[in-house]
Amino acid sequence: MAKAKTTKKTATKKTTKAKQANVSTIRKGALAYVGLYGLAYERAQMRADQLKTASGELFETLVKKGAALESAGLEMTKDTRAKATDMVETSVETVKSVVPFGGRDNRVEELEAEVAALNKKISALSKKATATRKVAKTATVKAQAAKVEAQKAATDKKAA
Repeated sequence: MAKAKTTKKTATKKTTKAKQANVSTIRKGALAYVGLYGLAYERAQMRADQLKTASGELFETLVKKGAALESAGLEMTKDTRAKATDMVETSVETVKSVVPFGGRDNRVEELEAEVAALNKKISALSKKATATRKVAKTATVKAQAAKVEAQKAATDKKAA
């Protein structure tokens, strides 16, 4: 029986050692897992810091390029505006040389004077036509009166 007790104790010790080995292995696995996350966090933090620094530098570089492009764009805009203004002025001068804008006021005055002269002629002709009608009417009245007188005289002659 002594041997059975020893075997039982040995088996218990072996089981306990196996349990401890399993717990130790599980613990080591968990610690390795936590260590992996810690390492990943540190590397991610390091990379984030690098990106932060690089993005700040990149941003400053982009700001400088943007300022340079802005000034170049403003220069191009000024040049384009000057060219467009010159082109429009040239076109306006060409049109002015073809169409007499300067004599326009004189032409209006000439036309107004001509209209006034025509109105005077119309008034004179109207007066002349009215006078001619009056003369014709008077002549017609006189002719009718003479006719009536002649008929009266003829009637008086016949009666006498």
